[in-house]
Formats: sequence, C-alpha cells, structure tokens
Amino acid sequence: MRTLILFTTIVVISFLLAACTAGGNSETPPAAVGMIITAETNPTPAKVGDVEIILSVKDVQGNLITGAAVSVFADHTDMMGMNMTGQATEQGEGRYAIQANFSMSGNWMLKVDVKQDGQSVVQEIPLLIK
Repeated sequence: MRTLILFTTIVVISFLLAACTAGGNSETPPAAVGMIITAETNPTPAKVGDVEIILSVKDVQGNLITGAAVSVFADHTDMMGMNMTGQATEQGEGRYAIQANFSMSGNWMLKVDVKQDGQSVVQEIPLLIK
C-alpha cells in the first residue's frame, strides 16, 4: 500500500512540475509586442533556385510599418549547415523583399527580425521549397 501511495505521489508531483514549467516560455509572441509579420513568395509555390521573399509588416491594429530594418535568416530544418541570411529592402506600404537562392527542396524556417524605434520583433515562419 505504501508503495502505491509513494508511486502516486511521485506521478502527481511530476505532472505538477511539468505543468508549471510548460508555460515558462520567455519569448514574447510577436502580436504582444506590436508587430505581425507575414511572408509570401515569388514564384508561388517556392521552388529550388531563385525565390523572392516578400514580407508584410503590420502593427496589431493592422497599420503598415514602414522605415524598419528587416533581416532574414533561412535555415533548412532537415539538413544542418544549409542556410542563408540577408537584409530585406523596403518596397513601400509595409512590404519588404529579399532575393534568396534555395539550393535544396524541403522544409525551411525563416527567422525574420524587424527593428524599428528601439523595438525588435523576431518571428519564425515555415517555408516549403518544392
């Protein structure tokens, strides 16, 4: 009987500890700090080779954000060491673009860093290259 009580207590404590640490993510969601970043590609769907990535940056009210510094880091999620980085150029109306050359199909992750007026938001956006 004591063994069952001890085992049950350990299981309950384990679940409580897991629940307490699950919400401990220190990264603030992009919308909470005032920016929403979306991406589209040209061509669509994106293919191996040259691809233009067009990013739209808005505040949480939907207003376009202009005059920001936008950096992009792309990383192939299935193949270590396959990545690219660069600075997107402003296209007007809250849009920023960067040319990328994807050498391999598969799952890529874009990490977009937008800096404006002392505020910085980093958002990850998955991208499938066909």
